[in-house]
Amino acid sequence: MALRISIFGAGHGGVTAAADMTERGHEVTLHQSANSKNDLSKIEETGVINFNGKPVRIHQFTKDVKEAVQEKDVIMLTIPALAVEPIAEKLAPYLEDGQYILINSASAMSSLRFKRVLNNMKRDVDIKIGETMSLTYASRYNPETNEAKLIAYNKHNLFAAYPSRYTEEMLEVLNRMYDHLKPAKNIIETTLNNGNPESHPGPSILNAGRIDYAGDEFYLYKEGITEHTVNIVHKIDEERQKICETLGFEVLSKSERSVRSGYFEESDSLQEQYNQSPVLKDILGPTDLENRYVTEDVSNGLVLWASIGDEIGVETPVMDSVITLTGVLLGRDYFKQGVTLSKLGIEEADGDRLNTLMEYDHTK
Repeated sequence: MALRISIFGAGHGGVTAAADMTERGHEVTLHQSANSKNDLSKIEETGVINFNGKPVRIHQFTKDVKEAVQEKDVIMLTIPALAVEPIAEKLAPYLEDGQYILINSASAMSSLRFKRVLNNMKRDVDIKIGETMSLTYASRYNPETNEAKLIAYNKHNLFAAYPSRYTEEMLEVLNRMYDHLKPAKNIIETTLNNGNPESHPGPSILNAGRIDYAGDEFYLYKEGITEHTVNIVHKIDEERQKICETLGFEVLSKSERSVRSGYFEESDSLQEQYNQSPVLKDILGPTDLENRYVTEDVSNGLVLWASIGDEIGVETPVMDSVITLTGVLLGRDYFKQGVTLSKLGIEEADGDRLNTLMEYDHTK
């Protein structure tokens, strides 16, 4: 049965999702923010996206929020974690009972954050909301050729609703869109399985000189993950695994999880897996230190992970070091600026209580 889907966040992933969902038989509306810098003029003019070489005509392209929200079954947000609260403020006035919101991006307890905004603006609307651990695609969109290239699907993408008691209900709907969504215990588990905070900030800041000098020619996965910089990934991953173990979640290494998702090939060398990944190795960047690989993955990634560790008594010295050094490089205090459990209204919660809190909407 076809769904009426609106997609907010018209970047690489959003454009790819619009074409992919259309190909799968759904009625798709692609929304572009009025202040977006992305060139989507060809889609706006024709309604067509060249999807892996084949023209696909989407149902609608719009810059009007109300038009994009109303009378839709699923609203998919392919947005940066930094944009969660602003987009929630834009959507809240128009949301309708019975709608499902899928935050399809790098998980950062984004569903809870969206719900906090919604409960302040439109408390009585009956919507269900959840998030994937990461974007369902590795993809790129070229505005000059109007070509959306789907490089690979995430083949084992954890998903949880907030509150977690709605995960099964949401998956019954979302499985009509995607084949690879797997239930997580809650959005803390999806957040801790977002692969970006362990892959991006540490190696990026250790390559700061190279990025400053020739960022337009820098490929993190292929060049920046070296025999030495990979050690910081290993150590952050060890700290993350300890948090997962303490909270009773499945414990997989970065390597194991990425092989299962289809992003890495089997190897005893994590460095080799990054350098030779058929999905990741040819992705350019970060081209400067203000890139999301650094700013978002520290403020909405490592800071949040470290705060979870603090709450349940797991030490995270390497995460803390990367957060500190990033702040020094960029002249910011990410411990103050970043997302933490306390900022989300969660304090004095051990592992059991933390998991219990995710079962119910404590934002009301």
